[in-house]
Amino acid sequence: MNRFNKSLLAFFCLLTLGCQHTKNKSAETSVQQTPPKLLKPEVKKIWIPAVIKNGGTEWEEGHYLYRIEKDTSWSR
Repeated sequence: MNRFNKSLLAFFCLLTLGCQHTKNKSAETSVQQTPPKLLKPEVKKIWIPAVIKNGGTEWEEGHYLYRIEKDTSWSR
């Protein structure tokens, strides 16, 4: 192996080691920061009573209606 090939090989080894060092460093800083949490949405539960419709030909049973009052959001 001539001198140029050895220098080129050494350069690529150093380049690879340098890239791995920066990857590890950026991963460490992201681990220290905790991401914000998601807050639960505000949901209102409404009871809808049974209803007779269309002149007594249709019956709709009582059921719950869930209305989202406030969507989920990120904590600060």
